[in-house]
Amino acid sequence: MGPPGGITGAEIVSADSRQVYRGMDIATAKPSAEERRRIPHHMIDVADPSERYDVSRYQREARAALGAIVARGATAIVVGGTGLYVRALLDGLDLAALPRDESVRASLERDAEREGGAAMHRRLAVLDPDAAAAVDARNVRRVIRYLEVATLAGSISALWRHGDRIAAAKIGLEPPRDVLAERIEERVRQMVSRGVLEETARLLASGIDLTLPSMTGHGYPHWAAHLRGRIDLETAVALTVRDTKAYSKRQMTWFRKDPDVRWCDPTKQDPLLLLEAA
Repeated sequence: MGPPGGITGAEIVSADSRQVYRGMDIATAKPSAEERRRIPHHMIDVADPSERYDVSRYQREARAALGAIVARGATAIVVGGTGLYVRALLDGLDLAALPRDESVRASLERDAEREGGAAMHRRLAVLDPDAAAAVDARNVRRVIRYLEVATLAGSISALWRHGDRIAAAKIGLEPPRDVLAERIEERVRQMVSRGVLEETARLLASGIDLTLPSMTGHGYPHWAAHLRGRIDLETAVALTVRDTKAYSKRQMTWFRKDPDVRWCDPTKQDPLLLLEAA
């Protein structure tokens, strides 16, 4: 089989903030080894789960990957739903423009310890709704970073300056909500049958801290809670389904603000036809 939609010379660049981590395969739905042999993939398995991988590093490494793909005369297909990563990669988001103040950061970290991540996310939603829509409330480190910027400058979105844009045809998938909900639950249950509990157990056995960014998404906190006897398996499944649905909603909120996205209902139209046309 060839690349997606029969496009010759295509290579895929992942824009998923969790697929960058090695050993986190089932929960992040990484492409299989066979898929990766058949089509070159980039920005997958480039960091250890113990590292604090951030959007600045992603921007640098993913842009280098895109440059190499173009130099080979191939077509790059960026795939993934981490909105900030997509924007940093394609729109040239000037990350250096975002202000820093260590005293403000320290104060916010103390507030987070006292009030919890959910309260900090609600505070961010008041100051900068766009930034709040882009970040998971459980990713407290990033919430604090956005709050730091919002405290100093009013909002992140007001400061995002565009550098060199990369021309791209943007295609968004928007199935009916009931279909999406059904597929989310099906996917979560498939995680269990494919060994997500064993995967989580290996990560925990390695001594990884559950508060690290790598472990804050894709159900890992709930799988870990089940393995430690705190909740039963069905509760872990239900909580992961709930969180995935919430994340999907945030993704749509983010990408709907991009007027360049062409939306496609994959239950009625083959998105690969749009890709070939582009």
